[in-house]
Amino acid sequence: MKDNIKVLYLYSGTRKDKFCGKVGIDYPDTQFYGLNYLSQFGIEADYKEFSDFIKNKFLNKFLGFRTKHLLLYFLTNSYNVVFGSSLLFMMIFKKIFKPKTKFVLLNIGFTRMVSANKDNKLKLKLIEWLVKELDGIVCLSNTQKQHLQNKFPELKKKIFFVPLGVDKIFYKPNYKDRMNYILSVGRDNGRDYKTVIDVARLMPKEEFYIVCSKRNLKEITNIPSNVKFFYDLPFIEVNKKYQEAKLLLLITHNDNFLDGSDCSGQTVLLDAMASGLPVIATKKRYLDDYIENNNEILTVDFYNTNSIKEKITILNNDNKLYFKLAKNARKKVEKDFSTKNMAKNLAFVFSLVKNKN
Repeated sequence: MKDNIKVLYLYSGTRKDKFCGKVGIDYPDTQFYGLNYLSQFGIEADYKEFSDFIKNKFLNKFLGFRTKHLLLYFLTNSYNVVFGSSLLFMMIFKKIFKPKTKFVLLNIGFTRMVSANKDNKLKLKLIEWLVKELDGIVCLSNTQKQHLQNKFPELKKKIFFVPLGVDKIFYKPNYKDRMNYILSVGRDNGRDYKTVIDVARLMPKEEFYIVCSKRNLKEITNIPSNVKFFYDLPFIEVNKKYQEAKLLLLITHNDNFLDGSDCSGQTVLLDAMASGLPVIATKKRYLDDYIENNNEILTVDFYNTNSIKEKITILNNDNKLYFKLAKNARKKVEKDFSTKNMAKNLAFVFSLVKNKN
């Protein structure tokens, strides 16, 4: 695909300070959402942060995220397409200046934002007013896509499903030499660590490691002694846990929970699948786009500690199933969910949006 397209990525969080060293060795390129492979599909892509726009350390420190991201609009003129997850309020400037640049929203939490404000008529009107200025919305699940198409039928042709990609080079499969602990990972507010800890109480002979932030544990008390916490670990350390653990518990709140990302646990799911780490996950609707008939992971109902305990026991006792899940998951990632594959799908979307009048 050779279309001379220049794309600007605007990430919600910083990349320049957090991702240091060599990609695929010191850090994964998962959170770059295909940017590093777009040149293979005829797309010239770059990303900018507020420090590229204004060097003043005082302003960088004290201006709020929303204000800084809004001001990044003034770096977009020379690009055909701008892509990011926090573009919505930037559409105020698009309404004023009417640029030729096209804007594509990466839907990480937009669906939840719409649902969470259904009773706030003023804010919902603002959202509905601004979303019409977007030239495209990329959803990471068909559930998101369907929800937005129902809510905004006039935008139906602007809404696309693109599967998330994971760095299959950084996360290497390990099918042996694992330690005897159960791992949970994630800082998103959609995680349900209370249920994980309740399972730990039911299984005192098992060891549970939880990698999260302290805020994920607020209001959780009476932590059993077989649970250990690791706060805000760097990528290298998290990857080490993926290589060591015997299985991953990906336990989230249900799909009606109005906090966190739309597809809570999606990145960790793919990290674990790429690492050959068997997964037990709650039945989020987005899973339908990433697994087939429980051939890659085992699923459980929300808030069901006994079901989770049962699935752990099954994997402890069935080596054939254990290794089948691990190897099928890795094959699925290699086939469908690499960051290169995400770049290929995004290149198609960017070309389509750029050439649409």
